[in-house]
Amino acid sequence: MASIPDDKAPQLGLTIYGAGVVNPYKVVIMAEELGIQYKYVNLDMSKGEATSDWFVGSINPNGKVPAIVHTKEDGTSVTVFESAACLLYLSHEFDKENKFSYAVGTSEYWTQLSWLSWQISGYGPMLGQAAHFNRYTPEPVPYGVWRYTAEARRLHSVLEKRLSTSPYVGGDHLGVADFAVFIYAHSAKWCGVNIEEWPHVQAWHDALLQRPAFQRALKVPALYPFSDTAVSDPENQDFYLGVRKWGTQGIKAMTESWKGEAVSLPSDHANYE
Repeated sequence: MASIPDDKAPQLGLTIYGAGVVNPYKVVIMAEELGIQYKYVNLDMSKGEATSDWFVGSINPNGKVPAIVHTKEDGTSVTVFESAACLLYLSHEFDKENKFSYAVGTSEYWTQLSWLSWQISGYGPMLGQAAHFNRYTPEPVPYGVWRYTAEARRLHSVLEKRLSTSPYVGGDHLGVADFAVFIYAHSAKWCGVNIEEWPHVQAWHDALLQRPAFQRALKVPALYPFSDTAVSDPENQDFYLGVRKWGTQGIKAMTESWKGEAVSLPSDHANYE
């Protein structure tokens, strides 16, 4: 197993592994809200550091960010990957008073967990697909644009209904579900939708954006590049042209070795007739 470079090795306490992409910001937001001291290791995605032998071998076998390592005073450590698992770990270890969660086993806890699961299973992946087909495909794919933009809009309507009756996504106070959902709502235009169509979502987003911890977190490791304001700035479009070209090339390169024909079935192509 390759050894971890000294400058990227976990330190005593909390170490967050991330990059200037969407999901790591969730974890930094929660760490900032909790006032946790942490070391942030910014992986260079253009150099493939997330898929390097040391990272895959020691930190995250899936080769993605975020991941965290919590090194305790007794020398033991816990490594956690996937954003929701990281949020739940921070809640368990650093939020004993349930400031941003609820007591495990209560109905409120399960409601919060349901909304967190909604984000990681639906809201995030579907907005990610919308962003892919709207911003990253090397050629137009009209069906993909239609399908995932429509689903992104449907999911925003679900969130709108929730926030019309609840002050926060997970319940009656700010919590892990809000941290998870916020960063995608903050990236809505990049994914092809405008949250101004959903006034409760817009108001909730804008209120969270005013929180000092959110403002600090959105600068780690650099100012978050996919906010609605940033991607709409006409003076900064050269940057996003580069992001789209790099993203297209990077996605193709990462998946090239895994390409293959779909397993055929007798019913194939019936839906085309």
